[in-house]
Formats: sequence, structure tokens, C-alpha cells
Amino acid sequence: MKIVFLYPITQDALNYLKEEIPEEIKIVTRIRGEAGHTPLTEDPELIKETKDADILMGPYITDEILSQAVPEGGGKLKLVIIPWTGVDRLDFDLVKKYSIVVANSHGNARTVAEHAIALLLTAAKNIIHHDRLMRVGDWSSRFVKMPSIKLQGKTVGLLGYGAIGMECAILLKNFDVKFIGCRRNPAKSTKEQKQLAEKIYSTDDLEKFLKESDIIINSLPLTKDTRDILGEKEFAQMKEGVIIVNVGRGHTIHEKAFYDALKSGKVFAAGIDPLWNYPRRTAVPRRSDGEADSTEETYPSEYPIHEFDNVVLSPHRAAHITMSYERGHWQDVIENILRIYEGKEPINVVDIDKEY
Repeated sequence: MKIVFLYPITQDALNYLKEEIPEEIKIVTRIRGEAGHTPLTEDPELIKETKDADILMGPYITDEILSQAVPEGGGKLKLVIIPWTGVDRLDFDLVKKYSIVVANSHGNARTVAEHAIALLLTAAKNIIHHDRLMRVGDWSSRFVKMPSIKLQGKTVGLLGYGAIGMECAILLKNFDVKFIGCRRNPAKSTKEQKQLAEKIYSTDDLEKFLKESDIIINSLPLTKDTRDILGEKEFAQMKEGVIIVNVGRGHTIHEKAFYDALKSGKVFAAGIDPLWNYPRRTAVPRRSDGEADSTEETYPSEYPIHEFDNVVLSPHRAAHITMSYERGHWQDVIENILRIYEGKEPINVVDIDKEY
């Protein structure tokens, strides 16, 4: 059996994978920092290796690769694994063309949830603003400026009540808050999800969910159905002084509608990790996908949300921690590798029509 990575990984990650899977499974990859400047999907040697791959790792599929890797092209491809949660970089037209099975990973759910709670508490207590003032000897915010919000008794709305949303609920339950969830199909909720949330709404009932929530933690993936799902109408339906935390994709929130809600005071505070505007890519391979972000000055939105003291921003890094990241990150990936090896059905299969 053979696995081909379409992006470079760390040496630690490769060592860990080799420890966890049978030694007869061959792993073809490039080591991050040693991969050179050519995108791996344009590397002739790597493309040649995909011909007899059982598993392709990463969303960076191309027509050239798939045409030879699928059984119809003489290959033996069984699965494409996205070793993280978001699948919005996947070419769904190619997936449909070749009828391939895709699975993603939820191994980083706890890590992302921890980051969401950090953003929530930092935003609710206005810690960044107070910190900035204290660093210049200014105590003026001690009693009068920007009051803090107490979480106790608040209703926390978990938008995208899946693995990340459930982990947020587990981490927050000792704050004496009430949880409600909102997801595409509430019937698919686990027993634990049902026990944690007082109600689980369908996205068809989004208005009811928004009207009840004092705090909204968004962990939605980006699909054709979720793009701009929180727009002008939805912000109007929210409570005055709502707190927004986003660890889902940036474009699930309408950029201008969010800016207007901040400007008007409708949103008391916000913590945002995935953003709307990213640095342009360069060829130097520093990113996990073998590319690099430009070092040029890049603001997170075309609107000046970075100027608001009540907004906490992080550069789309909720899942990034140290080596424990590597191990937790690969949990679902290893499970699926072993399932394919044993001739079983994979977990976390992506619904291609719904794009998640």
C-alpha cells in the first residue's frame, strides 16, 4: 500500500506516522523546508509516484494526477484524505469528474475549541485593549472604559455544532452558561451533543437560533450554502451587544455586514481567527502546503475592522501548536489509513454535493 503527500510535512510528522502505521505501507512525501520552490503538484517525480497510490494526502489534486491514479486510468486510488477540517481548497469539479472518495480530519477539534474560548474570554473582558493601555502607563480603563461581560447565565450559540462546537461546549460548561446548537442536520447529533445543548436548531431555523444567542461561536466550514450565511439580515436578527467568535471560515460571515455591526455597536466584541483577506502567496515553501505568505503588509479585511479596540484578531492559526499538534492532528488520518489498509470503509467522508 502506498500514500503520496501532495504537500510537504515536517520530519516529526513523518516519523510519527511511521510509528503508527504498518511498516509495509510506503509513504512518499517531501520534508517541509527541503521541498524546493516547485509546487509538489508540478513535481514530475511526485506526479509519477501518484500512479499507483492507494491514498493521496491533501486537497491539491490536479486533472493530471487523478487521471492516472483512479482505477479507470490504470491506478488504484481508494481515498483522498484532507488532513485538516476545511475542504474549501478542494476542486469539487475534479472530485465529481473522477468519482473519488474524500475524507477530512477532526483531530484538531479540541485545539481549535481552546483557541475559540481564548478569543471569547479575551474579547468579553477587553483584555487586549487594557493591555495596550497598560504598556504605555495608562490606567484610564481601570474602572470606566469598555466594561467587561460576565459569561455566567449567558446563552452560547454554537453555529456549526459539530466536533469543534461540541468541544467548545465541554470547555465552557463550568462557566454556568446555556448552550444551543445550530447545524445542517440536527438528527445527526450525537448523544453527547444532545446532552450538552438545550436545543439544536437546523440551519433552516437560523433566525430562532440567532435571536436566542448572547454569544455566537461560529465553526462552520465554507460551502456554497454557508458562504455569507451571517449577513445583514442575520446581524439584524441578533441580540444587541452580541459577542461573535469565528473559528469557522472567514467568508461564512459577510464582511461588510460584520463591519457595519461593529460600527453600530450591535456587536459588543468579537474574536476572529479565519479572516477574509490573506497575504498573497510566494514560491518559498514555508507554509504547510509548500507555499509561503508574502511578508508585505496585509490587513485582515478590506474594511478597517483592525481599528476596533473590541476586536481580537489572530492569523488563522487556531489549530497550530507544538508537537502535540502533530500527534493530535494525525489521529483521524491514521484511522483512515488503517481502515483502507484493512479493507474497511473510511470515516469522516465528505458529502461532495454539500461540499463538506
